[in-house]
Amino acid sequence: MRLENKVALITGGYGGMGRASARLFAKEGATVFIAGRSEERGDALVVEINAAGGKAHFLALDVVNQAQWDAAVAHIKEQAGGPHVLMNIVGSNALVRFPKVDIEEWNKLFEINVTGTLRGIQTCAPLIRESGGGSIVNIGSVAGITGNFSSGYSWSKWALEGLSRSAAYVYADWGIRCNVIQPGFIETDLTAPVTSNLLLKKMQSKVMNNTVLLRRSGKAEDIAFAALFLASDESSYITGTDIVVDGGWFSSAPYLANERSHHMLKLLDAKAKAKELMDDFLKNFH
Repeated sequence: MRLENKVALITGGYGGMGRASARLFAKEGATVFIAGRSEERGDALVVEINAAGGKAHFLALDVVNQAQWDAAVAHIKEQAGGPHVLMNIVGSNALVRFPKVDIEEWNKLFEINVTGTLRGIQTCAPLIRESGGGSIVNIGSVAGITGNFSSGYSWSKWALEGLSRSAAYVYADWGIRCNVIQPGFIETDLTAPVTSNLLLKKMQSKVMNNTVLLRRSGKAEDIAFAALFLASDESSYITGTDIVVDGGWFSSAPYLANERSHHMLKLLDAKAKAKELMDDFLKNFH
């Protein structure tokens, strides 16, 4: 098993991506601490994982509260000896944008998306070091490698990128790797209002078909498998970088919508075929 005898702490561990990651990590041998504010949701997932033969525990944690971070780490140390993996998923997608940015809402967004992650890294890193080293996996967004209409969200994810690379630099000699997963549109609890509405889902499916190379939105499990790779020793020579999990959106979106709406590849193939036929004709004619 890829995480045998490892201890993992996942913030937002009962949300879509967190839930899928917690299940997969436990299946691969990790003792998983699922952290969040909802004890009811956390306990339900813990019961499910333990019933399936895994090892899971719930921790009450608000990522903006340093005292709760301290208590969570102390509890993990007492119960399991210390984490080897920290996965930071908790984030806010509150709409804070130009042309009028509400500074109070801006500060709230950054406190969750950036400072909350900073608190986690800084609090857990010494214990990860004591545990023999490990991996920090931060969940960003393609909004953090592009521009986005949701200005505050995009800015916070760009900041998370810088934070993660700095952590990789500083903690390398502690035996700690730090990387970022940049998801595209992933079907999770946050996107449920879109995917559960038949009209919106149809519109979204058309957008995915025209802007994503793989012609679909992502699943929480797509993120979980990328996280498992980064959490495991299979990625022992990877740090300070990103894995973009977006079905090919980032690499092709500016061109793909135009190509697919105008069937440009088929037209180019038809043009090439016509040229080939004409060349054969002229060759035989002479």
